[in-house]
Amino acid sequence: HVLIPTRGEGKCPKESSRFRYRKGQCNEQSCNGDEVCIAVQDLIIAVDGSGSLQESGFKILKGYVSSLLNRYETEYFGERTVKLGIVLFGNGVIMPDGKTVSPAINAQKLTFDKDAVKAAVEGLPFKKGFTNMAQAFAMGEDMFTKGSRKRAQQSIMLVTDGKPSFSFMTNEMAEQLDDKSIMRYFVIV
Repeated sequence: HVLIPTRGEGKCPKESSRFRYRKGQCNEQSCNGDEVCIAVQDLIIAVDGSGSLQESGFKILKGYVSSLLNRYETEYFGERTVKLGIVLFGNGVIMPDGKTVSPAINAQKLTFDKDAVKAAVEGLPFKKGFTNMAQAFAMGEDMFTKGSRKRAQQSIMLVTDGKPSFSFMTNEMAEQLDDKSIMRYFVIV
């Protein structure tokens, strides 16, 4: 069924036409190792605590997140920049009702206190559940509702080792976040 009938005799430029497509280089310089992030962003870092990691792998993920946190500046020249929060997912167990899955853990609500965020990462327990990314997205959405800023970009960064246990639910939650313009980043370790 045609939703909107054709009007006029216009033509659409081809895919590679200069009217539709542009290509350019950016950030061509090598990294120095001292780069920092000063974006006006509300960022939730979701850490995978699932059993597929093993205890040693979970420590590696926590170490990576701690190193990453050193790159973020919550205040820059007196202005508030990145607001950070931590979610632990992968604690997924089936609840006593036999139908629902335990929610992700809000380890640190969105804050400008980077020391509190680092302490939250250090204190994350290894949960040994299954990789339920949907629970991380759901908790992240809830955290944004309760503590994000109007003018800040909202983003969730999942630090994980693998594929989601529930692909359908994960896809549904990702689409829900997409509808709210919440960026998603995946760091596969």
